[in-house]
Amino acid sequence: MITMNDNNDNDGGSEISFIDAWFANAKSGNQSEVCELLRLKKVPIDSADHLGNTALHYAATAGHASVVESLIKSGANVNSQNKVGDAPLHKAAARGRLECVKLLVNLGKANIDLKNKDDEIPIDLTKDSNIQSELLPVCNDFDDDDSDDDKKDDSDYDSEEEGDDE
Repeated sequence: MITMNDNNDNDGGSEISFIDAWFANAKSGNQSEVCELLRLKKVPIDSADHLGNTALHYAATAGHASVVESLIKSGANVNSQNKVGDAPLHKAAARGRLECVKLLVNLGKANIDLKNKDDEIPIDLTKDSNIQSELLPVCNDFDDDDSDDDKKDDSDYDSEEEGDDE
């Protein structure tokens, strides 16, 4: 168990700050500690480190699906971008973390078209076909309003006018 203090400075002793514990537990996938820190509300859920990464970035990068799910359900910003413009979805896709990608897209409604500073969207960062299929936009080529146009209306076809050649 981690002993925590209320300040954000690590004095080199046995105690670490809540913010240090927040990131350490997200990185290591310690869901019970992440949930406890969420319960205590000692750290804002979208706190970012010096690189702009949030706990959700770290959990998604490491593939800790249970932590990703807890953070999403607790209101973490799934589209938070770090200093290079990567969102948690970029990180999960790049590392091949399929379960995290699914959670970010389906549960968190992450933006699959969000570009980083290199003008890359998450699908650009993976070669995994399963992840690619999760990141493909949902296409609704068949609009319900147009479906009536495809139906044959018998009144449109009058054999006398069309000149049936039998």
